[in-house]
This record gives sequence, C-alpha cells and structure tokens, in this order.
Amino acid sequence: MPEGPAAPIITGSDRFSTAAAKVEGWLHRLGGSPEPLSGLDRAGYPGRGFAAGWRLAIQFSDRRRRLDVLLPAGFPWMPPRIALVDRPPFLTWPHVERDGVLCLASGNLSVDADQPAEVVGHLLGLAAELIEMLIRGEGEADFRDEFLSYWSFAANKDGPPVVSLIEPAPPSREIRLWRGKGLYVVGDSDKAVKAWLANRFGTKLPVVKTAPAALLWMGEPPTPRGYPETALAFRTMAKHAGEEANSELERLMARQPAKMLSVLGFTTANGPALAGVIASPPQAQPRGTREPLTKGFRPGFVPSEILMRRYFGGGNVLRTEVARADAAWIHGRDQDERAVRLRGATIVIAGCGSIGAPLAIALAQAGAGRLVLIDFDTLKWANLGRHPLGAPYVGQPKSKALADRLRTDFPHMMIEHRVARLDAVIRSTPEILRECDLIVSATGSWAADSHLDAWYAETGRVVPIVYGWTEPHACAGHAVLIKGEGCLRCGFDGPGLPNLTATAWPGGPTERQEPACSAAYQPYGPVEIGFINSLVAELTLDAVLGEHRSSIHRIWVAPEARLARLGGEWTPEWRRLSANRGEGGFVLSVPWAEASCPRCRKALAA
Repeated sequence: MPEGPAAPIITGSDRFSTAAAKVEGWLHRLGGSPEPLSGLDRAGYPGRGFAAGWRLAIQFSDRRRRLDVLLPAGFPWMPPRIALVDRPPFLTWPHVERDGVLCLASGNLSVDADQPAEVVGHLLGLAAELIEMLIRGEGEADFRDEFLSYWSFAANKDGPPVVSLIEPAPPSREIRLWRGKGLYVVGDSDKAVKAWLANRFGTKLPVVKTAPAALLWMGEPPTPRGYPETALAFRTMAKHAGEEANSELERLMARQPAKMLSVLGFTTANGPALAGVIASPPQAQPRGTREPLTKGFRPGFVPSEILMRRYFGGGNVLRTEVARADAAWIHGRDQDERAVRLRGATIVIAGCGSIGAPLAIALAQAGAGRLVLIDFDTLKWANLGRHPLGAPYVGQPKSKALADRLRTDFPHMMIEHRVARLDAVIRSTPEILRECDLIVSATGSWAADSHLDAWYAETGRVVPIVYGWTEPHACAGHAVLIKGEGCLRCGFDGPGLPNLTATAWPGGPTERQEPACSAAYQPYGPVEIGFINSLVAELTLDAVLGEHRSSIHRIWVAPEARLARLGGEWTPEWRRLSANRGEGGFVLSVPWAEASCPRCRKALAA
C-alpha cells in the first residue's frame, strides 16, 4: 500500500533509463500501442514514487481493460507494479488496492535487475491471470483468508486503535477495556490490563480504571460487503453469529455504556483474526426526548428487546483495527510451539553485565514468562561499549535499569529485579532461587559461582543452573549446564581456575587496568562477545525446554586468525579435545560431570 508523503523522484539515472527503454521496446513489440504516462498520470498514485509508466489496453473475457505498467525510481532493482485502471469500486475485488495497484506477489519479491523487460512480462502475465480469476468471481475466499488487510482498508480512520491482550479464541465473553488518549487496551481481566499499562507506561498514568467490553466470536469472517456500517447491521451480524455472541452483546448493552466496544473474533485459514466495532447509543435530538433509550419506561425497566432496538438503530458504527499484543502473537505469531512452554518458565539471571544483560533481552524476545534479574553493580560510561543499555541508564543499578527497559519493551511479561549480590540472595532470600525453573549465572565472579554451586549441592540439586564465562579477549567462551549429576567444581580447582581452557597467552596477563583501584577488565568488544552471548543463550533455551537430561559443556572458539592477531594460541588440551581443529570458529559440546570430582564423591557418599 502507499507509504509516506510525496517526495522528489530520484532515479539511478543511466541504469534506470536503459532498463526503462528495454521495457518500452518490449511493450511496443507486444502490440497495443502503449501510451507513456505523464507526470500528472503518475500523480494518481500518491506516495508510490513511480518515475515512469505506460498504459496499455488488454482484451479480457468480459471486455477490454486498461492496465498501467509502473516503474519505481529504484527500478530495475525494485520490482515494477501493475495497476488496473478499469476496475470496479474499491473492495469489490481482492488484491486490488485503493489506487488500482495489484498485489501480485509478497512484499519480498526478488527480481532480476539484468532482465527488466522479462520481469515486466512475468508480472503482466500474473496480472492477467488474477484479473480473469476476479472476473469469474473466484476471489471471495481471499477476502476471508486475508481478512485483516481488507478490514484495515475499510476501518474508520478516526476510530481509536485497539491493543489486544486477550486470548484470541472462543467463547464469546466479557473482557475489560481501558480507554486512553488515542488508545484503547483490552484484556481478559482487570489485572492483565493494569499490569500491562503499569509496565508499558510506568508512573506516567493516573489511576487506571477499566470498563466492560465484549469479545464476540463470529466464526468465519465476512467479505467487505458484509462489514457493518450501522448499529443495526452490526446487531444483525451478531445474531447470525449465534446465540452466544448475541447474548454477550445483549449483556453489554444492558449496561447502556456511552460507547460500546465489541472485539470481533474470526477464524481464518491463516489463524485467528480480531477486529473492533464501536457503537454509541442514540443521541437526544433538539426538541426531542431527553432520554431516547428509556423513553416511555422507568430507568432500569426497559424490556431488553426494546432496548436493543433503540441502541442498535440506524446510527453509524466505527470500524477500528485491533492490534494483537498477546504473548503468543509477539513470540512467534502463533507459530512457535516453544513459546507456550517458555511462557510458563521463571528464569533467574545473576549478573546483568555484558553476558547477562544480552541474555535477558534474548530470553524476553524468545517469550520467557518471568525473569528475575540480580546484580548489585551500577552502569558506568565505560560499560556502554559492550552493554545493551545506553546513556539514559548510566548511574542506575544494572538490574533495575535492565528490568525497567524490559518492562517497557515487553509489557506483557513479568520482570523482577534485585539490587543485590548473588551471595546476599543465597543467604537472605534463597526462595527466589528455589522457586524458579532455571538459574543462569553470568557474574564473572568465582566467589559468587562457587557459593551458588555449594547451595545447589546442599539443596538436593533440584534447580538446574547454567554458567557462562569468557576467556581473554573473548577468543573463547564457555556455557555449562549443571543438571542432576556433576557440579561446577567438576571443571574448576579450589581457587577457581578452570581445568580446561582453549586459549593460551604467551605474552603474559591479558587484563587491562583503569587508572583506579580494583578496576581491571578484559579488553573485548560487543562483536566478539556476541558469539559467546549466543552460546549461553542457546544453552539456556535448551535447558528451559528440557532438551538435555544431564550436564553438558559447550565451548565456542574464535577463528584462529583473530587469536593469533591478539597474541594467543590454542592450548594442548584444546587441540586434543578438538581433534586438532586449529582453524577455530566453531562450537564443541562435551560432557561436564567428572567422576573424580571430590565434591561429587562426597555428595554420593552422603
């Protein structure tokens, strides 16, 4: 559909002219005397940016019809468009936009820029096939299968947009509605609506009050000629949908709301679709009755059928779009089976730095239902180069800032935070850990990780734990899932040195030091750490989804060229484990639990 205001049309000069000349020559050879379109003709397609075009007449089964071949300024890299000039009124036929441009392929159509005339010929063929199909009246099903697009075309532009949190499924039922300035939000409960608004807008909103609305499950969607224009037509539509939808509409109308929102649910071949209708009661007319709804009756004693006839009279309704913002739609558009399991998961992330913060964002995007973020540190300017939070959050606790960001970005989720060290949480509020489905430690602290490991062993090894850490310069990264057998100490000595490292640094220590006390850091950037973040995130997702029954260790190593450039080399242990794959740039998975681990032997003996 057209996008954006009109702007000066700038083409690729010689390449555009050459391609356009090839198209024009091909059209002349086709016959029919194509007529070049003037600038005034092309102005009939506002917002399209067409830089050239031709009009030609083609004989169809019913009559001759004129088509416009239209070249965008980006041609031949951008696909040409075909428009039907001689067409019935808008929304009579599917796939014909308001200005007559035909929808012939999906929005990601790829074309051969070296064959411009052949591309136009192909699209003209598709256009002819579509038009013949429409002439035969065979496009009705497309109106239903792509209902949302056509309802959007027919929606009243002065109607408020509606954001839906409801489960888009029968039965018809009462839902709750919040009316904001230029925005409606609907949900299955007061609690759901208020939680979403609190997350999305924080303290910017005054006291939130909701009102009743209705979800009417209508079944098969109508074609555009069945879209309701009047309140009477809308009531008739609800009656035809069945007793359940009609009864719900009656219950809502009995409250005589000043404006009544009904969300209509439809079942299409491509999944559920939602639309909105807003009806208003008849207004008092000059010199008429002051209360047209209750005329002739005492308030509260108007028979239901009379009240329905008066409320749903000849007045117009507003058709409005409903945008789904429920978890199933945001996380996979109803197609990701994993999202259902993730939605019920609680994940604790300890450490909200360059590994933990990207992990939290990735899990939120994947659809984890509840995240608990733990970190005591504050965000500093020096962190911004490899942390997803930016300047507005500098000086704030990382866990709180990240939670605030995620609540705003994903208001349907539950995001909690604790400004505390992991050690303090283990000692004072261990129930946070006991009651979750998975713990991820990205603290980079042996003190914190070894304490968590001890807690894991002491509490019966119930809650699985993922640990993630990097080697110098982020030239290797590790993700370990501890589940059932094994513990963190299976791979570390007492002071916290790993039994296996992939990289060695003959030049000496790799840490750098700020001009401050206790301000050492590893020098790496966001691109290098990105591979390790993905490693940890993928293992975390696998752990939540139950893909592993036992402990596992995954190692990612950088390409050898980067390692060598920074002065590193592979360790002998890594060369043996990886079968001497010196090129790097891959992930290796190996078992983690170690039979010789003294802590595990002690636990088994007990």
